[in-house]
Amino acid sequence: MVNAALGGTCLLGYYHCSTTFTPAALGPHTWLFSPLMLLFVFAALLVVEATSLGPCDLFEEATALHCIAPLVAYADLAANVLHPPLSDVDDLCQRYNQYLVCTAGVRPQCRKTRAPNIEKMYEMLCEDKYLSIVREEKECLLQLERDITLKECFVNKTNTLRDETPDTVSRFTSLPSYECTVIQAYADCLLERETETCKDAVKIELSLLSLLASRDSSLDCNLLTNVTKSRPPPLEECDEKGNCKCRLEGYYYDTVSRTCIDVDECESLSSSCSQTCVNLPGFFECSCDGRYYHLAADNKTCNRIDKDPLWLFFAHGQSVWNISTDGKSFQLQRAGLQKTAMIDIDVKERRLYYADIGANVIERMNIDGTFPQAVQRYDVDGLEGIAVDWVARNLYSLRRNDILVQGLDGRFRRSVYKDVMKLPRAIALHPAIGMMFVTDWSSSAFIAAAAMDGSSFKKIVTERITWPNAITLDIFANKLYWADAFLDVVEMANLDGSGRRTIISDAGSVPHIFGLAVADDNLYWTDWTYRGLLRANKHTGENITVLAQTALLPYSLKVFHRSLQPEEPSECDRRSCRQLCLLGTNGTAKCACGEGFELQADHKTCASNCSDKQIECGGSDPKCISKLYLCDGLAHCANHADEENCPPRICLPGQFQCHDNKKCVPPGGLCDGVSDCFDASDELFCPQSPPPRTY
Repeated sequence: MVNAALGGTCLLGYYHCSTTFTPAALGPHTWLFSPLMLLFVFAALLVVEATSLGPCDLFEEATALHCIAPLVAYADLAANVLHPPLSDVDDLCQRYNQYLVCTAGVRPQCRKTRAPNIEKMYEMLCEDKYLSIVREEKECLLQLERDITLKECFVNKTNTLRDETPDTVSRFTSLPSYECTVIQAYADCLLERETETCKDAVKIELSLLSLLASRDSSLDCNLLTNVTKSRPPPLEECDEKGNCKCRLEGYYYDTVSRTCIDVDECESLSSSCSQTCVNLPGFFECSCDGRYYHLAADNKTCNRIDKDPLWLFFAHGQSVWNISTDGKSFQLQRAGLQKTAMIDIDVKERRLYYADIGANVIERMNIDGTFPQAVQRYDVDGLEGIAVDWVARNLYSLRRNDILVQGLDGRFRRSVYKDVMKLPRAIALHPAIGMMFVTDWSSSAFIAAAAMDGSSFKKIVTERITWPNAITLDIFANKLYWADAFLDVVEMANLDGSGRRTIISDAGSVPHIFGLAVADDNLYWTDWTYRGLLRANKHTGENITVLAQTALLPYSLKVFHRSLQPEEPSECDRRSCRQLCLLGTNGTAKCACGEGFELQADHKTCASNCSDKQIECGGSDPKCISKLYLCDGLAHCANHADEENCPPRICLPGQFQCHDNKKCVPPGGLCDGVSDCFDASDELFCPQSPPPRTY
């Protein structure tokens, strides 16, 4: 409104301003600012005059463009989507009605100039008769939308157009336009479907395609919608001598079948996709996890959004260290340990977990090296790999024949798999799919994939494997990497063991790997022969770089960055498990109880069922522990039930005091099949298991 200043009536929008402008109209005070006001009035008149000449004024155009957005939300130009999914027709028509309400203040002739093709398509979709027909075929239309073969056919027919502009496509087709060619390609694929099902759904699709093709008579796009139309030329080209090749890149000529077969760049890893690779006829597409990465300009590399640096943490026997990925910054995290080889990281709470098998303890501390805290003080001898489940908040470990799990605070420890291992070595978790991967380097060495809830265990690599010393997961690419310290190779495979491929095969480069990790497009590892930390490209094994060398043998290696432990929705979030919640496959989870406890009928609570070889701990940390730890000078129960009414100690804390009080036995001497006590009490309460392995 500027009528007060102009001395007349002016409604910006649909009508001209009617003015009788005089300086006096501005009043005595505002006349001092007349140059500014003249500019303002002149600009307003220009805007009003411009809006009277075209179908839309400034506000109508903005409103129409704002309201049209939900109608084109389906558009994906890279995938050549031609129209919104018909299986969602009710939702689509609801959006169309909302669009009409949203544009109620916009003149019809203006509204239709903003998106005439979109409006015409939605008018047909939401016409009562057509809408009822589409609803009847909703399930079949959904099948067409999910038909991978149909999508591949469409991509195959249009991939010759990928590098062409619409105005040059006429050189390759007799159809009048790029748009017409694309629409015809999809119609051809619909007609070529071999299945006899969903024919009515195909007709519905063809009717909509015909509308899109014929909406503008000037396009002269008449679809061929009969099965007798001419078929596209074959991919094979042969000369007079019978030498054949494929017309298009992304295919190879098979001399046996005499046909061109699609190259699976994803399976061969020639795509070099950092993360996800989707094979399509003649080419492939790479994609990244959008939470933490974006696709680079090369359409292959996934670059991290969070530019915080990666840090490497590694066990060094009597200490734990961290190091920058360029090898220039070293920092001691924990000293004074006895024999620490296994570590893992919890990004969420910024903690480092490590097992000191010499001191028979699992500890955790803040990532900056402060506040070390004991998690477990018994049954650590013989422990091999440890792994943090950052989703369900559990700690998994390998010990002797078993795979164990417990809370991150050490409570409710139990076996998830018994007697499945011989000489276990390494473990890696993939909580997003509820799977763990373990290695065993016995005489029949293997790599196994197992559900984290204990429901399935399967060996996936059993041939050409001897000492699988290290294992790691690329959780974004769903690839498994491992190193064999006997064969001197680094290999990778899909998570089911298929697609096995050697990354590095050189005794001079990987003479004795112990720890292995993957981050971004790099592999990192520790090597005993080099006594150092090294890095190489995860796709090719090239660009091997020594980051640092160590005084002692380097053991387990982990990479710290929040992108490497992504937050995932979990069934455990809604369960009220009293002790443990274990992730399973296909997004499942179940409650479980610590050793000596049984799950009750409500599948949540746990009740004690300790054996006669165990002590029942009560209080805030209910559990059953072996009587081997009775009166050993260390409180394994939070309520100290294992250290009550004990005879005088003659041994150091942690040592086993023979029941006849005549000898002290170190933790490694318990249950080793040899009676160290005169009364054999060190072998009295033992489970049936083989002695631990030394490195």
